[in-house]
Amino acid sequence: MAVENLKEAVRQALPQWLREDPEIRQVLREALIEVLRPWEEVLSELRGFRQEAEKQRETDRQMLTGLTQAVQQLIETSRANSDAIRVLVARSEEHSRRLEEHSQIIRQLMERVEEHSRRLEEHSQVIRQLMEKVERHAQVIERLLAAVDRHSQEIRRLGATIGAIGARWGLHSEAAFRDGMAALLQEAGWQVDRFLAMDPEGYVFGRPDQVEIDVVIRDGKAILIEIRSSVSRGDVAAFQRKTEFYARRTGLPVARRILISPMVDPRARDLARQMGMEIYTYPEDVPPEPPAGG
Repeated sequence: MAVENLKEAVRQALPQWLREDPEIRQVLREALIEVLRPWEEVLSELRGFRQEAEKQRETDRQMLTGLTQAVQQLIETSRANSDAIRVLVARSEEHSRRLEEHSQIIRQLMERVEEHSRRLEEHSQVIRQLMEKVERHAQVIERLLAAVDRHSQEIRRLGATIGAIGARWGLHSEAAFRDGMAALLQEAGWQVDRFLAMDPEGYVFGRPDQVEIDVVIRDGKAILIEIRSSVSRGDVAAFQRKTEFYARRTGLPVARRILISPMVDPRARDLARQMGMEIYTYPEDVPPEPPAGG
């Protein structure tokens, strides 16, 4: 009880002591500081923890705000994507519908193409048959044309022979016959020119007279041609003298000497061959190049 009484007396007197006695105030202050120092440290640590907690809470709040905004943007993007997907799905369905329509049209076109191909094959077969017939007809026509050509040649040969006989019998002139045969020679591809020159010395005919020769010039060389209704040994000799006269007068080398007549005396033929002359019955028989060994 005495301790309790003492504590009560101290509590009652302590405020007055503190007001009146500085030493007591100092002692009490030191005692309180000593007693309260651990609690100050605890309070300081608590204040630090509180500050850290407030900082962490602010950081968490900022992170939560950022996450909230990101989620909101994601939601908005998802909504936009959903709208775009719906549009794409609608377009895809429209494209699929059109593709099916196009596929159906393509199938119909393919069926038409197959039908056209079948008809084309039928037409091609008919055309081939017609072409075969045309080819057979063309062959027939070609044979007919060949026969007509042969007949025409025979007719020309016959005409030349008749002309030769007529010229020999005086039914028409030798000049007319020669002109006709020269025309046939030109039809065979020979470009014939007429050489006319006066022979004042009479070398060819034994008296002064005009010398006439049919000439073809090729590669600077002369081909001399003598056309007669009939040929004798004297005609062969005269043609040789004409050749020599032409060579002296023109200075051109004579490459070939050709005699054309449907009526040739066998002895004249032998003489012509001995002298290196070519001798033919009809103009179309004359080859463009001299025969081998000729």
